[in-house]
Amino acid sequence: MMNISAGGPLSRLLILLIGVHSCVLALGLLFLPRQMVALLGMDVGPAIFFPSQAGIFLLILGVVYLLALKEPAYVLVILLSKAAAVVFLVTHAAFLSGPPILWLAALGDGGMLMALVIALRLERAADAGRFRTRDPFRESALK
Repeated sequence: MMNISAGGPLSRLLILLIGVHSCVLALGLLFLPRQMVALLGMDVGPAIFFPSQAGIFLLILGVVYLLALKEPAYVLVILLSKAAAVVFLVTHAAFLSGPPILWLAALGDGGMLMALVIALRLERAADAGRFRTRDPFRESALK
């Protein structure tokens, strides 16, 4: 299992922004489902159950994202869910007649995913450099 943690300030900021973004979208879907769906260029019709259901699931994800600030194991949930979101959005936009705004949503989720991956890698590299053990063989070869 990969050791993923959000200990650095950049990854923690990104996690906070990703979590807040998801919670805001979720609250919009829960309380303004018709308006939110209309923003996507779709007609919800008389039934608002499915947009509202999407809102509650997105709210749960947003809360889990925010919990990643305290529980490092949840960082993997962010990475996996954002990757799955990109695949889902691109598939619907390209092959299932989804509205064009899905490309923008895929770009946004992909950007969040890549930004977090890069931040985590940079922080891991910085930590590895900080905690290197002394190599007496290399030191003696330099003399």
